[in-house]
Amino acid sequence: MKTIKLPFAILISACLALSGVVNAQDIHFSQFTQSPLTLNPALAGTSVWIRAGMIFRDQWRAVHSMNSNNTFTTLGASFDIKSKRRWIKAKNQTERYRQSGDNGFGWGVNIYNDRAGDGHMGTLNVNGTLAYQIMTGEKSMIALGFQGGIMQRSIDFSKLYWGTQYDPTSSTGYNVALPADKAIAGGDDSFIIPDLGTGLTYTYKKNERYMRGNDQMDFTLGAALFHAAPFKYSFLGSTEKLYQRLVIHGMSTIGIKNTSIALVPAVMIQKQGPNQEIFAGSMVRYMLKEDSKYTGYVKGASISAGGYYRNKDAFVAAALFEFASYGIGVSYDFNLSGLRTVSSGRGGLEITLRFLNPSPFLFSQASFGK
Repeated sequence: MKTIKLPFAILISACLALSGVVNAQDIHFSQFTQSPLTLNPALAGTSVWIRAGMIFRDQWRAVHSMNSNNTFTTLGASFDIKSKRRWIKAKNQTERYRQSGDNGFGWGVNIYNDRAGDGHMGTLNVNGTLAYQIMTGEKSMIALGFQGGIMQRSIDFSKLYWGTQYDPTSSTGYNVALPADKAIAGGDDSFIIPDLGTGLTYTYKKNERYMRGNDQMDFTLGAALFHAAPFKYSFLGSTEKLYQRLVIHGMSTIGIKNTSIALVPAVMIQKQGPNQEIFAGSMVRYMLKEDSKYTGYVKGASISAGGYYRNKDAFVAAALFEFASYGIGVSYDFNLSGLRTVSSGRGGLEITLRFLNPSPFLFSQASFGK
C-alpha cells in the first residue's frame, strides 16, 4: 500500500507547494467581515471605539489524513481603534458613548501566520494601518487607509518528496538519498519583503437609534489594493512576482421593522494575478435581548446564522453569537470543487473571537454625530 500512496503524496505535496510558489496567493478567511484589516485598511477605526479579534482556520485536513500534522492552518489577530476625541459621553446607559461627528483618525495593527502542507510553507505578515475618516453628512462617511509592514515567506524543501526520488525498489517507494528536483536548486527557503496596501470605504447609516425599533439600514462599500508595490522574491532559481491583490467588498445590516430580526448580507470580490474569488451570502440576526437602557445590568445578546457561496469552490455555513462586547463566530467550508475527490467534501473549520467597545448593544445609534 505504501508504494501506491507515494505517487499520490508526491503529486499532492508538489502541486500544492508549487502552486503557492509560482502563483503566490494570499490567505483568505470565510468570515471576512470579522477580519477587517485583511479586507481593507480603510476599515481601521471606522465602527466602534476599540475593536480586537482573533481568527483561526484549519482546512483540507482530509487531504493530509496520512499525516494529520501537515494540514493548512492560519492564525490571525488584529486590533484597531478610533481617535478617542471623537467620542463623547451620552445621557443614558444605552448610549454610554456617542460619536462626535467630526473627522478623525483610526489606526490598527494586524498579524497572521499561515502554515501550509507537507512542505510547511509559511507566510508571516505583520502590518500597521492608519486611516482617516471624513464625515460627508450626518449619515455618511468616507475613509481612506494606508497599510505598511513586512511579509516573511518560508518553505522546508527537505520535507517534500519529488518525482526524481521515486524508487520502486525501495520498501517505502522513495529514496531521500536521491537528488531532489533540480527546479529547487539555487532558490531560497526563506525571505522577507516589504508590504504596502491602501483602501477606500464609504459608509451610510440611517434610521432607528435604539435596537428595539430595528428599522436601521446601514451599508459599507469599499475597494482595497494589497501588495501595491511590485516587490519580488524567489523560492526557485528564477525570480517570481508577488501579484497585487484587488478587493471590492460590500456589507450591510437591514433591520425588519418591529421585529427582532435583521438581515446581514455581505459580498467580496478579489483578484490576485490569475486567481479570482467571488464570495457572497447573508446572515440572519435574531435579537435575544437588549441592554437595559438605564442600569446596564442586563446585557444585550443576539445570534446569527446563514451561509455564503465561494464561486466554484465551496459553500460556507456560518454562525455568530454576540453577548455584550464579546462575539464568537464559527464557520465551515464544504468543498464543492474538483478537490472534493480527495477532500471528501471537507474544506475548512474557522473560529473567530471578537471584542468591541462600546458594546454594539450599547451604541446602537444608526446615524453619525447625533
